[in-house]
Amino acid sequence: MTSATLKARLAAWGVHLVTLSGLLWATLATVALMKHEIGWMWLWLGVALIVDGVDGTLARKARVKEVLPWFDGGILDIVIDYLTWTFIPALFMIWYLPMGPEWLAIALGVLVLTSSMFCYANANWKSTDHYFVGFPAAWNVVAVIMYVLGTPGWFNVVMTVLFAALTLVPTHYTHPFRVQHLMVVNISAIFLWIAATGWLIAIHPVRPWWVLALFWLGGGWFLISGIARTLLGRRGSRATTS
Repeated sequence: MTSATLKARLAAWGVHLVTLSGLLWATLATVALMKHEIGWMWLWLGVALIVDGVDGTLARKARVKEVLPWFDGGILDIVIDYLTWTFIPALFMIWYLPMGPEWLAIALGVLVLTSSMFCYANANWKSTDHYFVGFPAAWNVVAVIMYVLGTPGWFNVVMTVLFAALTLVPTHYTHPFRVQHLMVVNISAIFLWIAATGWLIAIHPVRPWWVLALFWLGGGWFLISGIARTLLGRRGSRATTS
């Protein structure tokens, strides 16, 4: 084995370790949830969110599929995403958000978990220009919005059913680190939203107007850009698994 080959393999395994760190953040988030330390739970899920946003770029740079073709980092990523994007947020929604009577909260939790499977099993879940097609099981985002805004039970129930249904509808959602169109704006918007959301979590249930303004500015960009992509489309675009 040449030094160049060894270096490439070490780099590839290093990227996989970055992805694997998601299991640590998922564990810490689960423990925090069980200990009723909600702020800490969101902190660890936030770290997992950032890791998930950058590990794909690192993987492509290190050519992990070429260097380690027998180890599928994509499956690893999906397993961890299901924990941090769906499973832990679903438990939080059942236990901590107003979701109606207990039987309804549990039923909605099962709906969240089941609908997310349709997202992860969908071979056409991304367009050729890297937009998500169908709601991308971002229940961590949905749950934290409900939490920081203190939305009422009826609203939470309606939104949960709506987003679960949107998993099956070919609407588009902007991937902040993959979509090339206005990428600088996309990345700026996601970090603005993360910062504002983190601040609202830290001072919960207080919601200063200026922090809410930043929260809606960052989040609103993704809502508008996704709607624009859905309505305007892209000439020659079709769904892909890339």
